[in-house]
Amino acid sequence: MQLRYDAAMSDHHQRRCLVTGGSSGLGFAAAERLVRDGWTVTSLSRRATAPAGVEAVSGDAAEVADIERALAVAAPGGRLDGLVCSAGVPPSGPWDDEAHWEQVLRVDLTAVWRATRLAWPALREARGSVVLLGSIVGSNEGSLRSPAYAAAKAGVEGLGRSLALIGAKEGVRVNVLAPGAFDTPFDEKLFPPASRPDIPLGRMGDPPEAAGIIAFLLGEEASYVSGSVWKVDGGRTVLSPASSAGVAAPEEHTES
Repeated sequence: MQLRYDAAMSDHHQRRCLVTGGSSGLGFAAAERLVRDGWTVTSLSRRATAPAGVEAVSGDAAEVADIERALAVAAPGGRLDGLVCSAGVPPSGPWDDEAHWEQVLRVDLTAVWRATRLAWPALREARGSVVLLGSIVGSNEGSLRSPAYAAAKAGVEGLGRSLALIGAKEGVRVNVLAPGAFDTPFDEKLFPPASRPDIPLGRMGDPPEAAGIIAFLLGEEASYVSGSVWKVDGGRTVLSPASSAGVAAPEEHTES
């Protein structure tokens, strides 16, 4: 069976992608990988830093005006082949603080919906693909530190599934990447990254490992994949409660 290639993969069309949160972490790794794969990539982030070859737009990924500015750069002809929503804030703050709740929901959920909504006409024109960054927190785990974060990331999965249904008739695919612990400034370090007894593979993930899956989901090899949630967590969510019950941070290690 031959893969269904369309204009987005032709020799005459340069694939274009917007990555929110491309200045660090998994967003940075995704932007770097896409450039290496031949994409033209624009990053929208508060910091105007990005991998070599990426057009960096400084702005707030939750603000309509900033998203529109980034889209003007990323899709000048009204076509956008890919959107990666990776901008976010980590769990922090008192769980019952309303300002914290509103900030996390704004950046980790509303901003995702907003970017996708504004990019949708260009994605529809290109029959493009969207990858939303979720988390195993919310879908599989609760959060003592931030119920707001867990709620936002669970919401990203529901949003992704819903957008996949909306996009099916318009040629737009939508999937969710749900990472576990990755060695980035975003993740707290309860253990050394290379020694994680709470993860079956025994270590944190490296950002390029997530970036490779993002690149796959955006590409034509995943042309029959939509509405899915890809857990990338080194097996953490299949660790049995009995196995994980005795896992605790050694006294000599503290949170970063």
